[in-house]
Amino acid sequence: MLNKSSLFTVIIFTLIGSAETIVAAEQLNNVVVISIDALHPEALALSKIPNITKLMRAGAYTLDGRSTDPPKTLIAHTAMFTGLSPGESGKVDNDWIPGEITVEHETIFDNAKAKKFKTGYFFSKERLGYLVNKAIDVHELSQDGAIFSAESFIKTPGRHFVFLHISGLDQVGPEFGWLSPEYLEELSFIDDYLSVLIDTVISKQNYLLIVTSDHAGHGKIHGSDHQEDYRLPLIVCSDIIEVKRFQGISFSVTKLKPLLENLLEVGS
Repeated sequence: MLNKSSLFTVIIFTLIGSAETIVAAEQLNNVVVISIDALHPEALALSKIPNITKLMRAGAYTLDGRSTDPPKTLIAHTAMFTGLSPGESGKVDNDWIPGEITVEHETIFDNAKAKKFKTGYFFSKERLGYLVNKAIDVHELSQDGAIFSAESFIKTPGRHFVFLHISGLDQVGPEFGWLSPEYLEELSFIDDYLSVLIDTVISKQNYLLIVTSDHAGHGKIHGSDHQEDYRLPLIVCSDIIEVKRFQGISFSVTKLKPLLENLLEVGS
């Protein structure tokens, strides 16, 4: 019997092997992955988020995502980028400062660069600088301006591959509680800030948009072994690749890299 991880892999390769359902009519020009730090999947139904909801309705989504163990920001994002568990990647702590060693494994950016994309990485926590490597053309740390920087990058000529990390919920959650009114309001603000970026990507056509997260939390706590802390969503939307088979699947952060590699192959 297949476990959830194996089932996800089967779904991916079934998609790749099915020309009828997923062969792209045209080439992908803009691929944008948005990681909303500390996003609890239940918040998607509780908050006013018209822009993210638009992607959910047009594409596919699952609320059955799982983070790393432990479910912490840098550890989880390293798993997203490398496709490796903390034990496999060696990144088992949540700390990094400039000047320390950066990621040594191949990441999602290496494959994107090989596919001739211009690559951009925009993040709002210094520790995520650990994931900068030579395959990234433009990278910027900005707590308040990461979304704007990603939008500006997308507007430049060429094909673009972007990873955007957004902070905010990770600050409101510990102060007011996950799924609190303040937390839901912060998600609404984030959705509003994303409106121009999402509209820009969609208007340029031939796009793949993914929204996910690194972990969630419970009460005012995160990073623990409580089951709610591991939860996260995955939203996949494209105008040239059929993505409906991702609806409701089981997902883990280590599966983001193979998912992207396979979809970029389809859209190349």
